[in-house]
Amino acid sequence: MTASTPVRRALVIGVPIVFAVVAVFHPSPWPITDLAEKVGWWTTLHVLQIPLLLLMACAVLVLGWKLGGRAASISRVAALIFVAFYPAYDAFAGLGTGFLVRRTHGEDAHDSGVLHDAAAAVFGSPENTGLYLVGTLAWAVAVVSLGVALRHGPGGRAVTVLLVASGLTLIDHGGPFGVISFSLFAAGAWVLERRTARSGTTTPTPLPV
Repeated sequence: MTASTPVRRALVIGVPIVFAVVAVFHPSPWPITDLAEKVGWWTTLHVLQIPLLLLMACAVLVLGWKLGGRAASISRVAALIFVAFYPAYDAFAGLGTGFLVRRTHGEDAHDSGVLHDAAAAVFGSPENTGLYLVGTLAWAVAVVSLGVALRHGPGGRAVTVLLVASGLTLIDHGGPFGVISFSLFAAGAWVLERRTARSGTTTPTPLPV
């Protein structure tokens, strides 16, 4: 995969920075009854996050595209699993809850309570839990493996540490964990791009791990 330097940097550095900023303004869904006051932004945010999650998977793939070895292969497979499960979790929990909460407007107290209970049940459902666990684990494996695969590259140990930390801190995509994880990813990509440009070399293919 090839891309011009500005486009590549916009993807691997710019996208995680945007996601980190968005995560700062991610509303808390608890208590669910208070979500009605911010349901418009809640819904808009979760629509925006779907393409951002896709682009984050692309960023992982781009950073490791020319790498060989077991760690790089694991990272690519895990990135594909991440993009298959995590956006589904985000849509299921975010958009589904937003729809139910919007329906509470104009309903009587009894129906409103039922809808709020249904919205809360979405978060605790086995489907939502399964999507979350698989998607979150896939992100951790993808980014940690990418960091390991890049340890012999021009970014050196700093890139590995930043990416491993990014992979292990995405407990939730809202703040503070989303802010930390995506900021660390952007920092790791920035160090890699900067040192690669300074050295005037491409990232070498590491030995199998």
